[in-house]
Amino acid sequence: MKYDLIVFDMDGTLTFDALDFDTLRKELGLHVRHPILECIDTMEPKKRQQAWEVLHRHEAWAAEKCQLRPGAEQVIERLRSRGLKTALLSRNSQRSVETVLRRYPIFFDHVASRDQPPVKPAAESLLRICRALQISAEKTLMVGDYVFDIQVAQNAGIHSVLLLEPESTPPDFAEQATYLIRKLEDIELLVAAPEEFLNTPTMAEATKR
Repeated sequence: MKYDLIVFDMDGTLTFDALDFDTLRKELGLHVRHPILECIDTMEPKKRQQAWEVLHRHEAWAAEKCQLRPGAEQVIERLRSRGLKTALLSRNSQRSVETVLRRYPIFFDHVASRDQPPVKPAAESLLRICRALQISAEKTLMVGDYVFDIQVAQNAGIHSVLLLEPESTPPDFAEQATYLIRKLEDIELLVAAPEEFLNTPTMAEATKR
């Protein structure tokens, strides 16, 4: 097989995202398009502390309410049964990640949250997982649903998979992904035959129909 390590994003990829980002940004006083973690880091100390408390509250609620994507546990188990390593890379707090993994006991060879900076899309957030599991970047695949997942892979020189909702129109950043899939179970097929999911102009056009 071409890949030995599959790294997954959590929110929106393994789980359906329960976090209300519009409400969160409004409560934090942020513009809709500004990345939350990076904006909080620029705040003055008192406001930054308050912002972290707001974020933790929203994340704790979402971690308790989010639902696992159908087949997610089975996909991870089958990948591991084929000898592949799996990892989780999230911009969520370690507490939120642990809450989700307590509710849905999926085993990963490595788990990384924002409590181990830097966070996505910094290349180091992904490359340190490769080093920890002693697998090269060329043998690693990053799976996610958001632009940071695709960017971190690009920054690290790693191939990426963009998970699209079944009937959704691909976002503008979709063209940056190495592969496109419409359901999580496709990862198993992709590992066996990656060329079938390669993000070509023809495939990108097909995904819009």
